[in-house]
Amino acid sequence: MDPSANRKTGDDVSKNERILEIEKQIAATLWVQAVAQITEAILLAKLLDLKGETEGERKILTGVWVQTIGQTIEVLAVTKEISAVDPEIIREAQKIIVAADLLQSAGAAIEAVGGKQVITEAPGGFVP
Repeated sequence: MDPSANRKTGDDVSKNERILEIEKQIAATLWVQAVAQITEAILLAKLLDLKGETEGERKILTGVWVQTIGQTIEVLAVTKEISAVDPEIIREAQKIIVAADLLQSAGAAIEAVGGKQVITEAPGGFVP
């Protein structure tokens, strides 16, 4: 057997192990983001409930919750993707991740519309 072939196999295993380790670190970071996003949404809801909310602020809160749902779905799918062995499960998880990213983007758009509305509701109006 060619010794260089054995070394290449060892290098591939080592590289695959490093890739998996980095993927796990990314998943852990996404979990931290999801928990922070959930916390933000809850605290924002409490704040707006206490001070009374305008229509624009309601839109901001809705956007934050939509992003939170998207972030939570994404982190669950990423975790599933990393632990999966079956290519079909991996592919399904990837589709869910993309859908979750779209949901987060929609939430950000709703939040931006609400933010603009809050500014226009304020004295002085909105000047782009």
